Amino acid sequence: MSETENPQETSAGKTAGTERRLDDPVSAVARLSTGRLTLRAFRPSDADDVFAYSSDPRIGHDAGWPPHRSLDDSLSFINDIASQGHVWAIAPEATVSESRPQGMVIGSVGLISDPARNYDKVLMLGYAIGARFWGKGYTTEAARAVIAYGFEELGLEAISCTCYPWNAASKRVIDKCGFEYEGTRHLVEIGQDGIPEDFLCHVLTKGRWNELVRSA
Repeated sequence: MSETENPQETSAGKTAGTERRLDDPVSAVARLSTGRLTLRAFRPSDADDVFAYSSDPRIGHDAGWPPHRSLDDSLSFINDIASQGHVWAIAPEATVSESRPQGMVIGSVGLISDPARNYDKVLMLGYAIGARFWGKGYTTEAARAVIAYGFEELGLEAISCTCYPWNAASKRVIDKCGFEYEGTRHLVEIGQDGIPEDFLCHVLTKGRWNELVRSA
């Protein structure tokens, strides 16, 4: 089930001709529910939550971006990255309360352009989640919901996903979601420690996804 959050943004980042409020969603991304999780559009008011997990060096290191050093970094992520394409905030239902009706943001999951492919029917899956929430199955749960949305609502023909060879946790998510290994791209980028990094490349076609759904 999904419903669309539509802030009616202009290119200047304003809502309906006015400055964006803290609780205005920054994109019209569909709102998804998995049972344990709500996947929703980011809001500027999520900056504290985003900083709480993104300032942890372990998160950026595994995902390939530098840790956030200030709330401004987290706001820039929300306004510049989370507002583009199909990027969701991950909020556990257990964190929803009267004082926090949108729940606490513990990570992100999204479908973005694949720089290795020049075909708009293929997008790339990406995700990050706070360390205190590792080992709970949240990332796999969120990824599966987004994959289903990509095939069923966006009409994608395939979804790609990459990870570093040493990132065993991310590789487990990729495997649990049914991706197939395509190969290793060597020396793709210089990592934060100055060492050239390889990518393990994976793809999930719509046909394979349909087979997995039928066999579940």
